Amino acid sequence: MKQLTEKDYRWNFIVNCLDNAFFSVGMTLGSVFTLFPVFAKNLGASNVELGLISAITNLGWGIPAIWGAKYAERSAKKLNLVLKVTMAERIPYLFVALISFYLAKSFPKLSLYLSMAMMAIAVFSMGFLGPPWMSMIEKVIDSRKRGTYFATGSGLGAILGIGGSLIAKNLLASNPFPKNFGYVFFTAFIFFIVSFFFLSLTREVPDAHTHDDEPVINYIKNIKHVFEDGNFRNFLMERIITSFMFGSSGFITVYLLKKLSLSDDVAAIFTAIVLTSQGLSSFLFGPLGDRKGHKLNLLVSKIFYVSAILTALLCKHVGQAYIVFALIGIVNTTNNVGSMTITLDFTSGKRKELYMGSLYFSIAPFSFVAPLICGKLADAFGYAPPMLLTSLIGLFNLFYVAKFITDPRAFKKQTENR
Repeated sequence: MKQLTEKDYRWNFIVNCLDNAFFSVGMTLGSVFTLFPVFAKNLGASNVELGLISAITNLGWGIPAIWGAKYAERSAKKLNLVLKVTMAERIPYLFVALISFYLAKSFPKLSLYLSMAMMAIAVFSMGFLGPPWMSMIEKVIDSRKRGTYFATGSGLGAILGIGGSLIAKNLLASNPFPKNFGYVFFTAFIFFIVSFFFLSLTREVPDAHTHDDEPVINYIKNIKHVFEDGNFRNFLMERIITSFMFGSSGFITVYLLKKLSLSDDVAAIFTAIVLTSQGLSSFLFGPLGDRKGHKLNLLVSKIFYVSAILTALLCKHVGQAYIVFALIGIVNTTNNVGSMTITLDFTSGKRKELYMGSLYFSIAPFSFVAPLICGKLADAFGYAPPMLLTSLIGLFNLFYVAKFITDPRAFKKQTENR
């Protein structure tokens, strides 16, 4: 059977880092945590509707994953499946741009719901592709460099995104609403298309064996076998707690803009700061996790998220707001790199697509509910109480990771030594 060579691994590392980088820029410009909530707020979104944006995003990333896992197990070449579905992740941003240009001014409420529907299509497609894409990455990237790969792609995306954010700031400041956001979302779409080109260059060897098709209901029932794995079950609980910890994340930008009486274009500066911090920290925490284990990154993400929330609550001037988003950049790096890489470490040598699909599917209901709860709390008491609550959840989560999560690499060594 044909195997990937060292040359193939190097090629895949390069083209997938570039795919990851350009995709990251697109996601940043269409971010559900920074620019899109400001766009929605200007269209008249309530706090509950802002929470609904995060809730739909989290649900979309989770629920379709079990179907994506099922199809991935039947696909000898994961890249083929990814390429078939991935345009559904990207094209919605073009439609949001068109909505901004032609509908938003005359029909703001309709535009709000149409834009949210487009984002839902995008994120549900991303959720479906989570297990197939991760399964592909597990095959085409050298296992010793996965954390470095995720971090390098994220870091390059952040560096490129700094320029994109400056462009976004100029577009937001120099054009009237809603066309200014239309230009931003169209720019995001361009980056997604460039990303697609590099993704298509991936070299992958087809699997020698694939699983037979089975009814979805039977596939879902297999989840119980996955969570008989105690260490992986503890990791699932950590991801659920993290969902509640991030429940207020969609409000941070809106909260600080309102609290400090800042104009909307400052959100682009916040985005640039996130990207700068994310880019610089990626090149540290990715390789560090590969050497020390990615449990470390999960711990660091909790520390910095709690610090970001508390800084935001105490913030009195724009300089402190910049610190908040610098901390969030580190959170993005450590949480994303840590969770994705440790997931691959957990599933290595196992029925990986089922494991990943089960993980994302099980987290989804909690990820959906958490921002809605925070939205209701914000409506009733203002932004500060839900943000304070999620910082306390973050502190508990820090304890949980330290106490109950065993790094898969260390766990494997313990098992081998018994």
